[in-house]
Amino acid sequence: MPTYDRACNACGHAFEIRRPMSDSSPVKCPKCSGETRQLFKKVPAIFTRNIDHPDSPLDDMPGAEKMRKQADMAINKVMKDMNS
Repeated sequence: MPTYDRACNACGHAFEIRRPMSDSSPVKCPKCSGETRQLFKKVPAIFTRNIDHPDSPLDDMPGAEKMRKQADMAINKVMKDMNS
């Protein structure tokens, strides 16, 4: 069963609720019974590339080495930020 993040429109209380995807009934706040809205959290996305792939389309493009270095720097920065 999926978990949903909700927040109350009246008191601002944020909470999680587990319910089936087929359940579309309104969700009330557990603190004040007010109406709630669904929250959407940002999730980090990590894109990687296989540098050993022999048919990489980057290999034939002009500036491929520069793009490869930029991709490596971006990946390293995200990994460093996640460990901080």
